[in-house]
Amino acid sequence: MIVTDGKEFCQVCREKKSVVLCDGCAIHLCTDCRRWDLWGYGCGHVDTKSFCAACHANPVINPYGGDHGE
Repeated sequence: MIVTDGKEFCQVCREKKSVVLCDGCAIHLCTDCRRWDLWGYGCGHVDTKSFCAACHANPVINPYGGDHGE
């Protein structure tokens, strides 16, 4: 996850300052527009990921939390 400096506006709502970049497409996201996910690796290792709604739902980009047609 890449934390931003808050100088840019969210590229989804265009109202609030960004706090992170999407781990899928790298657009700026605010606290309301980001979607969290956790990716586990090995024994006890977890990475926090932050996505826009489109990347969060895409199983190619987010295989741990994407929309798998369920």
